[in-house]
Amino acid sequence: MSTLSIIGQIVGGIAAVILIFSFQFKDNKKLFIAQICSCTLFTVHYMLLGFGGDPGAFSGMAQNFGGLLFRVPLLLSEKNEKWRSPIILSALCAYSAVTAVLTYQQGNLICLLPMIGNIIGMGAMWVKKPNVIRVAQLSFMSPCWLVYNVFTFSISGIITETFNIISIGVYYLRQLIAKKKNKELTDEKSEDNGSGQL
Repeated sequence: MSTLSIIGQIVGGIAAVILIFSFQFKDNKKLFIAQICSCTLFTVHYMLLGFGGDPGAFSGMAQNFGGLLFRVPLLLSEKNEKWRSPIILSALCAYSAVTAVLTYQQGNLICLLPMIGNIIGMGAMWVKKPNVIRVAQLSFMSPCWLVYNVFTFSISGIITETFNIISIGVYYLRQLIAKKKNKELTDEKSEDNGSGQL
């Protein structure tokens, strides 16, 4: 592993820590600022991996920069809904598609996975429905990035996406358990009410 790659892995580790801890913020503004910082560092992370010997990492660099651009209108839309224009979303999706083509390595289809994850993720986050975002993250965003990170040997990327998948999986498991408990309580109440009737 080259010196640039080692530095890149360290930068990626810092980016992963910031991103994981960003979910502790209840304030949307602080959350977005932390995620912007994380996206910036992940962009540098993939750039260093690219210059360190893996040209396929430039795809991750370009898509993370797209993620950085995407979070700016999301942050600004908290005060002005005009920033949630479909034109802006279309432009950002077009950026992802164009940069995916420009950074594509001949015969390496893995390089296209970040673009797929990004475009689906942007669409999901644009509608501002938490469950839609979770489903998109679990079904497309994290799997696409995880496979890509394995092939580019982005340690921080692998850790981040594994954390995302486990976190969402635990959320749905807790929801399922809570739903089951509520059903059992409802059934018990129904039985109690029924036992007192003649």
